[in-house]
Amino acid sequence: MTPSKIWMRLVDERLDDEYLEGVENFLDYAFSHAGRENEIRCPCIKCCNTYSHPRALVSSHLKVYGILRNYTFWYHHGEVAREPQTVSEGQGDEEMQEESADGYDPMQDLLHDLFPQNNNPTEQTTTPPSNEEEPNNEAAKFYKLLDNYNQPLYEGCSTTKLSALVNLLHVKNLGKWSNKSFTMLLEYLRKAFLPQNSTLPNSYYEKKTIQELGLSYRKIDACTNHCMLYWKEDINAESCKVCGASRWKEDKRTGTTMHSAKGKKIPQKTMRYFPLKPRLQRMFMCRKTAESFRWHAEGRVDDGVIRCPADSK
Repeated sequence: MTPSKIWMRLVDERLDDEYLEGVENFLDYAFSHAGRENEIRCPCIKCCNTYSHPRALVSSHLKVYGILRNYTFWYHHGEVAREPQTVSEGQGDEEMQEESADGYDPMQDLLHDLFPQNNNPTEQTTTPPSNEEEPNNEAAKFYKLLDNYNQPLYEGCSTTKLSALVNLLHVKNLGKWSNKSFTMLLEYLRKAFLPQNSTLPNSYYEKKTIQELGLSYRKIDACTNHCMLYWKEDINAESCKVCGASRWKEDKRTGTTMHSAKGKKIPQKTMRYFPLKPRLQRMFMCRKTAESFRWHAEGRVDDGVIRCPADSK
């Protein structure tokens, strides 16, 4: 259970006892989820969850600089979706109550941010009205995601397939699990705990829903000696133009080029590339991260005093 977050609204009154107590409760929670790590990401206005520090330094930063106002879902510090929140005495903040209320699912916000043109995903039908024209590509993606969102993990389950996938991948990321160990977990869950009609994927690689959220990557073949990438004008090259090494794996016994089960040549080395533009678009499409991205322009104090590198010429 996460501690109450009402103290975060007192960031301008950081000497207040409620704020100081809230900082300590946050640190207790964050380090209880840090495992053996002695450091956590610092959510202060200066570090913005970019740098990791020990407890004493994070505590000092939160008291001196203040915590990020919009960091209300502590995903960098172990919080998972639908985790209940402790309600402090006299807490009457409607926003906090709404987020901790039964039935709230952050997947609704995720779908809304991905498809802002479809105002209320949960109020729309999963298929377009029959008397209207066929949906365009973006709308078709939305309806498909909405179908996944409304599909329960198994019959009678209150958790949806999309919500389960996102939360499991979040745990994988926090725990720094390998793809193989994550696949083993999925197989065990399906075999030992879930009914046969479960919609949970069989392996980590069976994640088309997550790819549609814009979290996929491009594979680019690379030279085994890190000399070059096989792309643009070199996309069809068979060997490295720097060192001459073959692009493809060869059978050590026969010397022939190895092929996959689908008949494709197997490259010596592959780079997985996350395109920058889609990543930036996704960050700006999310209301919470977009506010942090605009902070230097909208939230930074411009009073002639140098507080961070952005204040210099």
